[in-house]
Amino acid sequence: MSDIFISYSSKDRPWVEPFAKALETHGWSVWWDRNIPTGGSFNAEIRKELSAATCAIVVWSEQSVESEWVQAEAAEAKQQEKYLPIKINESKIPLGFTQRTYQSLMDWEAGVEHAGFSQLLKDIERLIKRPPKQIIVGPKPWWKRVHPIWLVSTPAALAALVALGLMLWHIPAQVKVDLTTERIEFVVGAKQSQDSFTLGGMVADSVGIENFDTITFAPTAIEVADPSQYQVKEDKFPDKAWRKLALVDSELTVISNHQTRLSRAVVEGKEGPIKLDSIAVKSEARVSLETREKEKREKKGKTEGITIKVAGQNEFILNPGRQFTFVTDHVEIRGIKDLPFRQDEELTYRVTLPEQPSRVMVKAQSDQLVLLPTFVLGQSARNVFGGIPVSTLDFTRQASEADGGGQTLVKAGERVSALTGDGTITFPDYSHLGTVPIRQNEAVGLEHLDGFIITEISLTTNGTGIHLKGLGIAKEIRTRNGQIPIQSHRLTALDALWHNAQLAVFATIIAAVFTTTLGAYRLWKEFKR
Repeated sequence: MSDIFISYSSKDRPWVEPFAKALETHGWSVWWDRNIPTGGSFNAEIRKELSAATCAIVVWSEQSVESEWVQAEAAEAKQQEKYLPIKINESKIPLGFTQRTYQSLMDWEAGVEHAGFSQLLKDIERLIKRPPKQIIVGPKPWWKRVHPIWLVSTPAALAALVALGLMLWHIPAQVKVDLTTERIEFVVGAKQSQDSFTLGGMVADSVGIENFDTITFAPTAIEVADPSQYQVKEDKFPDKAWRKLALVDSELTVISNHQTRLSRAVVEGKEGPIKLDSIAVKSEARVSLETREKEKREKKGKTEGITIKVAGQNEFILNPGRQFTFVTDHVEIRGIKDLPFRQDEELTYRVTLPEQPSRVMVKAQSDQLVLLPTFVLGQSARNVFGGIPVSTLDFTRQASEADGGGQTLVKAGERVSALTGDGTITFPDYSHLGTVPIRQNEAVGLEHLDGFIITEISLTTNGTGIHLKGLGIAKEIRTRNGQIPIQSHRLTALDALWHNAQLAVFATIIAAVFTTTLGAYRLWKEFKR
């Protein structure tokens, strides 16, 4: 004979088992397992146990509302005035049993205080007329077993553990690169949501163009110089050498000779310097800048220049002014009537453009665009490019036969240093990390850059090369002989906190507030008891 009879669907057994055991721990006997003795009648055994029980708990669920057995047992319990319904999910109780109130145990868990379960215990006590045992189900939560004083003193222990973890946690530090080189190669990185970026324009004395497909402009007048009358000493053509040409079309097109790699054009400003418009490049585009050998001319004196190569650039625009000199070699020009000289030799033109627009459009070949701007020495000591996001930086060049002389054993074609002086890597946010020197003979490359920006690319006043400044996170700095030893300059999370007062104070407040609040809550609970 049992105090409590539980009617349920066999599909709800995983939920009913801990529920039945919870009732047994309160000192009541429970029949729920439906273990019928061998040879016994299932119907008779259930009827006997239901009649003998003082109360019958019917577990309504999505499965039991469809069970004829559960509905029959509920009807019998209701007739005997011992019916206690409970719901364990959002099922609808059958119509014949909706007149009685039920207890919702949808979110009940064994050992956890629950209002519906507490009321059910009172209803069982009312029918059985025997109070349940006052027992504590399950172990106390850890915060109830720990003395409040320990919780209040936890911040110190927690701070010690956090400090140890921060000492072992190495994080990348922002670096500042400052060096001078004769060659730079970089891969353009993404900047926020942009998939392309613009290399800022520049002003040059002249601009050479190679690897182009077409050059187009609309002149109002054009002249060509007789190449046989070039005066070498004066570096010019006499007035009698110039011949006026007749234009067939309004637009003149210069076409590269695709059978040779010697096609070249040079634009020289006559009224002043040439403005080179900004160059749009896509993310992941590879760009290289390299200084060129200096030239010497009678009129212009010493000059310097750089070679700019941009892969994936389709076109760019020159603004040479209304009048300029145009030198071509191994090209075909369309739009001129009766050109008196062969186009596969070097020819010099004087071009006059309309007032507006005075522009020259250049379309590049598929592999890469090559620009060769030239500057008067000293006048180019200005920022050429800047604000460029990059993912890699390389400061090497291919060794020539001349590099193999002396004591340095270098084979032609190997990558060697392109630096023209010593450089430095510093840590602007953490000066205590010191400085990493970069020697002139080190073939340096920076890879896996994160948020790295080239802040300045300029030509030096003394003609020693290209001056570069950059700022960002460099996860790998390599040389021809291996990694630059920067282990002693590694930054830990504790360093970052220690040298960032605001962040350190914030972390301390969070730790103290959390543990102190928990301890205060426990003290308040103890006080209420």
